[in-house]
Amino acid sequence: MLKLQGGIILVKLFNDTFNINEIIDSISTEVLLESEFTIADMPDIERIITAEGKAEVNNVSVSTDKIVVEGKLIYNIIYYSNDEDTTINSVTGEIPFREEIEAEGVTEEMEADSKAFIDFIDGEKSADRSYLVKAVLILDTDVYMNRPVTYVSYLESDGSMQAKTKNIFYTNTLSEISEEISINDAVELSKGSGEIHEILKSDADVYITNIDTLDEKMLVEGICKVGFLYTEDDKHTTGYVSEEFPFTHYLELNSSDDNILKEISVKVNKMTYSPTENFDDEKKLIEFKLPFTINAYLYDTSERNVIMDCYSTDYELEVESETINVSSLQNIVNEVVKYENNFDVLSGTIKDIYSVDVSPKISDKKISDDKYIIEGFLDVNLLYLNGDINKVDKAFASLPFTVDFPLEEKTFTQIQSDVKANRCNAYRKGSSSVNFNCDINVSLKFKNNDEVTIIKDIAETEPIDRNKMSSLIFRVVQPGETLWDIAKNYNLSINTLKELNDIPEDNELTAGNKIIIARMV
Repeated sequence: MLKLQGGIILVKLFNDTFNINEIIDSISTEVLLESEFTIADMPDIERIITAEGKAEVNNVSVSTDKIVVEGKLIYNIIYYSNDEDTTINSVTGEIPFREEIEAEGVTEEMEADSKAFIDFIDGEKSADRSYLVKAVLILDTDVYMNRPVTYVSYLESDGSMQAKTKNIFYTNTLSEISEEISINDAVELSKGSGEIHEILKSDADVYITNIDTLDEKMLVEGICKVGFLYTEDDKHTTGYVSEEFPFTHYLELNSSDDNILKEISVKVNKMTYSPTENFDDEKKLIEFKLPFTINAYLYDTSERNVIMDCYSTDYELEVESETINVSSLQNIVNEVVKYENNFDVLSGTIKDIYSVDVSPKISDKKISDDKYIIEGFLDVNLLYLNGDINKVDKAFASLPFTVDFPLEEKTFTQIQSDVKANRCNAYRKGSSSVNFNCDINVSLKFKNNDEVTIIKDIAETEPIDRNKMSSLIFRVVQPGETLWDIAKNYNLSINTLKELNDIPEDNELTAGNKIIIARMV
């Protein structure tokens, strides 16, 4: 409430509050990891075949000007030994990491979320019973702050107060749903294979195939694909077995509004497994438990009319204002693009293909010719049976890809995109070529970011002294100048200026024209 001289209340202020999730900063950090390990109770290393891994973030904390990300790299190394009984072995381990990220302006009231990606991983023999793991992780960290914003939403006056308003849009997170489910099943080796001696490597991939919403429930359907590289009981023969398992899961929603935007993702957790006997008492069965988490975020966009600027035609004012960044989510799009390519192995011939691991790397994102274009590479690691030496070998290829999406209407200022590869398969094509195919899953979030000034409070100081002002002024309109700018500068109402000048209904001014300004008495 604003009280003027004489104790007469001529202006009333009405305040309101809304919550914003303000992105403060986005930081990409490179983390170098290197650790040497000694193998105990296992055959000596002759040659490392492949090194693979998974990066996990366990904790993210924020303090003044600093973000601390803690996690671990889980690696699996497959190597040849000089042991006559067992020629191929695998070893699994963990490398913890703690990265301090300098972030000027960050405070303890803020929060941060970090995702870790493996950019490079390799292993090398350092001694007969030691090996060295080297890795490069990329940490993508977003710093944000959820906070209430109090503003002057409406004012009543005797006509002396002039207010400039704007409709703003902001997105609320209505709810976050996180549910873990698991697939408990088994895969069985073929009739012609030997019994399992050791499992060298496990693979797990979970992806969504369909989402339906009915009333206040969401049906999520998908596929779990598991695979195992193993040695048979003769300790020299290797094989690979994989199988797909469909799943269906219902999520309880707190709203069935069709205007609510939904973001659904899947996170694969640690799979456990053990070889066991089948009905024929043969050790050809691998029982597994694959837990994974379905994360659902529900968003709703609201509209508010806020006062961005104000002045009085009678009194000088002290205006407390704040500039905020308001983000509104326009749309969420998930697209699947089919991909196929060929590449050659550089060592020996292909007798059999075991497993294929794929990591997408984005090199460029751009808007061109009304299209959003993502370019990058699929880093493909292939394990195969080299027919020339009758041993497991590794091939690597970096395959280029380009995906584009039409942009019908540009109602956004930012596009956030994420790329994943699923349903990856590799087939032998001749003696030394590979046909590779996969689904490139692209998630697009269209956002509109707006920097808005809001009024938090208004206080009067003293009456305006118009005796210091000329009785009549002819002012030349400057480029970019608006009717509001001129009226505020001379503490005149916009209607007064329009009455004195031939100003069109849209209040548009033309640079170079003259405006008549008369002193109010």
